[in-house]
Amino acid sequence: MTKEEKEVFIKVNNEILNDAFWLGFILEIKRKIKNYGTKELLSSFLLFFSSIFCDETIKANHGGLSGKRKITTRDINEYRMYNLKHIHNKNSENTKAIMKEMGIDFKNYIFDIYLHVSNDELLDINFRNWDTNKEDNFELYDGIVATPYRWIEILFPDLFPTVEEALKDIIDDYVLRFSSSNIERKSYSCYRMFGKTDTNDNDKLYILQKYGLVKTALFIERLLKTNISFEVGPFKIDSKKFWIKIKAIIIESFWDDNKKKNISVVQNIFKENELVIDPNFYSLNRKLRDNIHYKHIDIFNDNDYDYLEKYQNIYLTNVIKEFDKHLYILFDKKYKRDYKIAEFLYKI
Repeated sequence: MTKEEKEVFIKVNNEILNDAFWLGFILEIKRKIKNYGTKELLSSFLLFFSSIFCDETIKANHGGLSGKRKITTRDINEYRMYNLKHIHNKNSENTKAIMKEMGIDFKNYIFDIYLHVSNDELLDINFRNWDTNKEDNFELYDGIVATPYRWIEILFPDLFPTVEEALKDIIDDYVLRFSSSNIERKSYSCYRMFGKTDTNDNDKLYILQKYGLVKTALFIERLLKTNISFEVGPFKIDSKKFWIKIKAIIIESFWDDNKKKNISVVQNIFKENELVIDPNFYSLNRKLRDNIHYKHIDIFNDNDYDYLEKYQNIYLTNVIKEFDKHLYILFDKKYKRDYKIAEFLYKI
C-alpha cells in the first residue's frame, strides 16, 4: 500500500468508524431505556440514518448486513430511497393507502395520528414511520438498525474492544438524560392540527412526513450536546463531526425535494434562508454530505465545522418555524374533553 493509498484508507475507515460508533451509541441508549415513547423516537432516527449507512457502505464494498438475515441489497436500497427521496402526494396510490390505513382525515375531527412530545413540545409524528411496526418489515428494519455497530466488530476486530470499552464508559449518563426526557405518545387530530390555517393537503402531508425528521435529530443532538472525541489507534471518534454530517444530509434532502416538486412550505423556507445564510454555505454543506459515500472523503478543519454548524442551525431553525406556522398543537381543556369523548365512543 502506497502512502497515498494508506491516507485514503484511514480517511474512509475513520468516516465509517465514526458514523457506526454514534449510530451504535444511540442504539445502545435505546436498548437501555424503558420509556416506550423514547424508544420509538430513537428508532425513528436510527431507521432513517442507518439505512443510509448500510446502503452506502455496501455500495462502497465495505461489508454486508449484520447477521444471517433474508434481506437483499435491493431491500436496503429501496428502503433508503423511500426514506430519503419519497414525497407523499394526495393523488398517489401509496399515500392514499397509508392515509386510509391510518384513518387520516383532514376534513373531520377524529383522533387519527400519534404525536411524540416532550413537555408538550412536538418532536415527531407517526405518519412518517407508519410501516415500522408491521411484522412483515421487522427483519429488514431490525437488521438495518443493528448493522452499524456490528460492523465495527467485523471491520475493526483489533480495535473493537477499545471502542466497546469507550462506549461503556460514557453511556450511563446519556441513558439517564434520555430516561428523564419525559417523551410521551399522545393521540391527536390532523383536522385540529391544521384547522387554523389554509394549508393545502400536499403541504400538510409534507409537514407530517418531514417535521419529525428535523425535530428528532435536533432533540437527540441537544441531549447529547457535550462534544465527545477520543482516539482509537489511527482513528478519531468525534460526536460534533457526526452531528454536522447528520444535519448536512437533512438539509440536502430539502434541496432535492424542491428540485422534484414545487412545495410551497419548502419555497418559504428557501426565501427565509436567503436573508440570513451565507450563499457559500450550501456548496460546503453538500461537499460534507457527500462523505456518506465512503469512497473519497473530504477533510474539513475546525473553522469549517464551526461555520457549517452555525448556518445549519439557522437553516433548520427556520424549517421548524415555517412548519410551526401551519400547526396548532395544544393539549388544553378542549383537547382533553374531546379526547375523553372519543375514548368513550371509539375505545381508542
